[in-house]
Amino acid sequence: MRSKILAVSMAALALCSCGPKQLALPGDPVDKAATCAVVSAAEARLQSPEAKGDLDFDAQTRIIHYAMLAASEGRNFSAKQASAVVSRMGELEANITDAKWQDLVTPCDQAYPAVKKTSGIELPKAKFDAELGCYSMGDFLVKTVTTTDPKAQDRFATFQKMKRALDGPIGSGLRARGASDYVGTQHLKEEALVKMTRLGATSEVMKICTGRFA
Repeated sequence: MRSKILAVSMAALALCSCGPKQLALPGDPVDKAATCAVVSAAEARLQSPEAKGDLDFDAQTRIIHYAMLAASEGRNFSAKQASAVVSRMGELEANITDAKWQDLVTPCDQAYPAVKKTSGIELPKAKFDAELGCYSMGDFLVKTVTTTDPKAQDRFATFQKMKRALDGPIGSGLRARGASDYVGTQHLKEEALVKMTRLGATSEVMKICTGRFA
């Protein structure tokens, strides 16, 4: 009798282990950001099952925002760190989407509240800081977000229009601050991008930017 009970228990355990595995957020900052980016992409696909091809602009910017936040842990934006997160996304994707990724939605929201923050967003009070921050974020998104979504292309065109409008004021402001070479200007742009990345959802931040400067 005892052996039969044990056999039944082992069989039940085997059946339980066949389902999607549990997930937890990694401690490593690159893996944690990459995991949440994959979860964000999976959530966007689930919410728009009819969508074919690339996700829309808002979804794409939510996904890349995790990489941006990982790159903004210091004073200067680290493109190397952002690139590392994007690379890890591809490596982790299958293991996450084949598991209970839904259980990570709330932990990711708690770990990265800025990604879904859409209200109470304010640009830097100093005009030049706002100009440089908007320019830097718009430039980064145009270069990194890849999508065939027609609405996204319209947004990119508006970003480029804003950048052209800001070229003169930013050039003058950078020179006034002693940043006359590439290294100096890049340093200030990286600092500005860090501040903008932490403000809230990137799509909402850029709506404010283009509404003010485009």
